[in-house]
This record gives sequence, C-alpha cells and structure tokens, in this order.
Amino acid sequence: MSAGLDAVLGANPLFRHLGDRRRRRLAQQFCRRRYRPGEVIVRQGDTSLSFYVVLSGRVGIMRHPAVVEDGPTFFGEVEALGDLPRTATVVALEPTECALLGKWDFLQAMGR
Repeated sequence: MSAGLDAVLGANPLFRHLGDRRRRRLAQQFCRRRYRPGEVIVRQGDTSLSFYVVLSGRVGIMRHPAVVEDGPTFFGEVEALGDLPRTATVVALEPTECALLGKWDFLQAMGR
C-alpha cells in the first residue's frame, strides 16, 4: 500500500514540502479502512483524530442535511491543524477505501 500512497502524497500540496524519503516513511504510518455506501466516515462536531486520503471510491461532504461537496481526495486537515471539531460529516457514496493517518503523526509531518 505505501508505494501507491507515496505517489498520492507526492501529488498532494500538503505533502510537497517533504523529501521523497520522509514521504515514503510517512506513507508507511497510514492504516487502511474500507467503508460501505452510506457509512459515515466522520461526523460533524466530533473530535478530530485522523487525516484521511481517499484511495478509491467516492465520498460526500455534508453539512446537515445536504451534500455540499462531492469527491474530495483528502479531508480532515483543517480540523487536525486547528485542533477543531469536525466541520462536516463525510459519508461514503459508494464502496470506498481510505488511508488514515493519526492526528499527531499528521501534525508532526506538517512540522507542528
């Protein structure tokens, strides 16, 4: 998983500042989770514990009750960086696989 995730991270503006070696090590820290259609991945107002990268499938960003955005490739960075509760609910719109990075590992990667 980490080789493909390394390429995804390299294309993500949040991680472009990392060197190749550091980005490869970071990719190994992610864990993988699958979600069924309709499953809530994160809920608005909850404590932020992880940063997410969508590896496959599709998610919807909702601010109750409507879908605001469809198809982000990553989410959770705003809450992790600002130590804020989740600003929206994220739902799997189809079978979806995400890579998750714990908040503290994410903050360390961001130099915080």
